[in-house]
Amino acid sequence: MNQKPIKPPEELVQQAKLYPNGWVYQIDGKFSPNQAVPPEAIMGAWKVDSNGNIQGEFLPNPNYKQK
Repeated sequence: MNQKPIKPPEELVQQAKLYPNGWVYQIDGKFSPNQAVPPEAIMGAWKVDSNGNIQGEFLPNPNYKQK
């Protein structure tokens, strides 16, 4: 069964520009910048290339627990 690729929200596309060669994460819930995000609240991530652009497909987190 093929799932439709998940498109990153514009907010994460913009955030990716701040993290070249890193990752951006889709989080379920609201957390402050100083608050730790529990692993089960991370839906998944996208890789960011050296130019700050999201590359590749969404990688789901197997530990994510939907609320």
